[in-house]
Amino acid sequence: MTTTHKTFIIIAVLAIVALTYSYIKKGAPVVEPVAVAPQTESIEGCYVSRTDKDVYTLNIKNQDAASVSGTLAFKNFEKDSSSGNFAGTYNNGILFGDYSFASEGMDSVMEVAFKKEGDAFIRGYGPVIDQGTRFESLDTVTYERSTLSVFEKEACL
Repeated sequence: MTTTHKTFIIIAVLAIVALTYSYIKKGAPVVEPVAVAPQTESIEGCYVSRTDKDVYTLNIKNQDAASVSGTLAFKNFEKDSSSGNFAGTYNNGILFGDYSFASEGMDSVMEVAFKKEGDAFIRGYGPVIDQGTRFESLDTVTYERSTLSVFEKEACL
């Protein structure tokens, strides 16, 4: 082995030792945990409430994190019915938003609220203002199982 080769090997070994020492002295690099956004459960699909002749349908078509949109229809037998779009949010098991609909030739917007229980949504009711279109407070909305308040998950029609 020539002197040049020996010199090269010695320099290489010294470089490796120096880098190793530097790494040990500094400590291992600190890896910060990556914050992961909490996963929102998927609620997309159809939810239906029915009696013998009345059928109410909530169809959640899009969900992007907490933002939700779809359609809502209240088909009443021998009474005024309505259908339209729903746009709102889903947080902590509560689906809340605006129902934009046409009924009797008029366009209207009304707040609606639903609470998730298992595979169903329970419609919320409470004191309202603005001709019955807005809740006084979301804190006063109650969710009780009754006729036409329970929307069960079903296959979309």
